Amino acid sequence: MRSILITLALVSCAVAQEGTTHAVKGSVLDAVGLPGLMWSTTGSTSPYEKGNVQSQTYFEQGAAIFSTWNNSVTLTPYASVGMAFDTKGFAWNNKIQPSIGFKVNKYIRSGVISAGMAYTYEERFRNAEGFKAASGAKDFVQDWFGWDAVSEKKGRFPGETWAIAGHFSPVERGTLIEEANLTQGVIAKQFRKSALIPYGEVTLGHDSKGFDWENKVIVGGGAKLGIPVGDLYTEIGAGYLRETRFNSGLSANGVKVFMNFSYVWNLFGRQVR
Repeated sequence: MRSILITLALVSCAVAQEGTTHAVKGSVLDAVGLPGLMWSTTGSTSPYEKGNVQSQTYFEQGAAIFSTWNNSVTLTPYASVGMAFDTKGFAWNNKIQPSIGFKVNKYIRSGVISAGMAYTYEERFRNAEGFKAASGAKDFVQDWFGWDAVSEKKGRFPGETWAIAGHFSPVERGTLIEEANLTQGVIAKQFRKSALIPYGEVTLGHDSKGFDWENKVIVGGGAKLGIPVGDLYTEIGAGYLRETRFNSGLSANGVKVFMNFSYVWNLFGRQVR
């Protein structure tokens, strides 16, 4: 998934600081603003869940209230909401999770590393597994790195990697969850406002309580059309995946058809660079 944005998009998607300077250089107000992001991914992303179409959406609005080290370190209170739905009614794919908290971000070349805490509520809409709605504190460490963006005319090998680890599901109370993804593509054809990109990807998941849907590896590849329009980025594509669940030892192959998009903004203030 493009992330958190995503997301996975998972972080602010700002351009990383290329090297840092002494902490006293620059104002602590340089990066004050209201940065936000949203991402969405829809498609048949799990061969193991055959015929299932999943949709995930995430919104986040932050307030960058402090920066230092030439804007390469920021403190960002934020509010967010994540939603997921599927066509088969699996509890772990049908949920809503609003959160409010803060995170510290360290921008480095081509990416960002964040650590944060928040108070969050989680409710699963279709709950055959018996998980009850719950709220509580969550903690996480996450990163995102990207290179050769489609919008860069000289870039030929667009790719990204993201990872997250922490206790971020109140319903699965006390469960340490780790997820990571690596996607690497090559631009086969550059159009005026888009690019055709064959790609390969691998996604890993693990948790401390052995839930089947969180302990897996998915590998595969395909082709996608990347369409950058300002701060909006859209992908439409198809591929072939193999998924293996670690605890059950079961595997499945299948076709992946998907559409992803992400959007970032800063309502005022200077962009973190």
